[in-house]
Amino acid sequence: MSKRKPSPSKPEPATSRLWLGLSAEERQLFEREFAGVAPLGGGERVPVVPKPSAPSGLPSEGSKREGQSITLTSDADTIQGAGYGVSHETLHKLARGQIRIEKTCDLHGLAAQVARHTCERFVVESARSGLRAVLIICGRGLHSGDDGPVLRDVVVDVLRSARQHVLGFTSLPPDRGGTGALAVLIRRPSGAK
Repeated sequence: MSKRKPSPSKPEPATSRLWLGLSAEERQLFEREFAGVAPLGGGERVPVVPKPSAPSGLPSEGSKREGQSITLTSDADTIQGAGYGVSHETLHKLARGQIRIEKTCDLHGLAAQVARHTCERFVVESARSGLRAVLIICGRGLHSGDDGPVLRDVVVDVLRSARQHVLGFTSLPPDRGGTGALAVLIRRPSGAK
């Protein structure tokens, strides 16, 4: 957007722009409060240049990494969610079973609200117990009718919102459950080794 400069022959008074949108009462209050104020004299105006921000994808100094969101990627065969600092290679190792699954939660046959509560509780308890990797079985939704895989969407939503406990997650290869089973990498509690 370009700024419109007043023509040299008719300078626009600064105060005319100031009063736009103010009521008479607001204008009187302003004039009374600033009655004795005079503009600073002389000197050249120097623009304030903001500090450059951190490159995209990196947290700025002092930000909490665990507060950042989990990025979701999916296609017909896979679902992956990765938080800050979790590589796709780590998620591939998790999916291939190279990171040992320590506990499993099976949600088959549960109603969506019950599944949500069960999944939330399972994730929190797994983190408190210091587990590294867990498996949540939600099924592929083959018996869900026209609604499709309801429980899988519930589990993905829980995992994305539980980023204080979840580093990342991935579906398994088709021969191990496919998108009906999500392996979850749990964030270790602070101070745990």
